Amino acid sequence: MEKLLLRLKDVSTIKYDEFTSSKSPSLRAHKINWSKTTEPQGFTCLNLELRELSAFQFEISANEYGRVHGFLNNRIFYIVWLDPHHNLYS
Repeated sequence: MEKLLLRLKDVSTIKYDEFTSSKSPSLRAHKINWSKTTEPQGFTCLNLELRELSAFQFEISANEYGRVHGFLNNRIFYIVWLDPHHNLYS
């Protein structure tokens, strides 16, 4: 839990444009291509309006603590899934 909170603190300081276009190996943030995941329908728990927004993921810590999945809306990242075992990709 501590690693997650520290990572969220660090990510919260990153500018929007930097987050959405980052190729940083330490951040590993990128859009989710649902067709390549275990959830090809996307975030089915969300309403249609939210499901149409681009989904992103970023790592907690170098493949050790999993990923955080969510979406950006009005420059705010909303967490939908904490994925400690990186199960989104088989």
